[in-house]
Amino acid sequence: MRGMLSFDDLTTAVASGEIDTVVVAFTDMAGQLVGKRFHAEHFVESAHEETHACCYLLANDIDMEPVPGYAAASWGQAMAISR
Repeated sequence: MRGMLSFDDLTTAVASGEIDTVVVAFTDMAGQLVGKRFHAEHFVESAHEETHACCYLLANDIDMEPVPGYAAASWGQAMAISR
């Protein structure tokens, strides 16, 4: 499957068994994808409404160690990701 999917297309592909996992990710400062994997059925039923990631993920080096000096490098700083 190539290109962007609408939510309706994703729902159809999940229902047919074509897609079984959804990755919700963003790039950190090293260019690595960080985020979560969802069971596709769970994602289309509820997780698409909102999920969370910690700002800590944006302040790590290539070895996933926090880089000193970033106020966001805290597990307590959560950010909501919603569509």
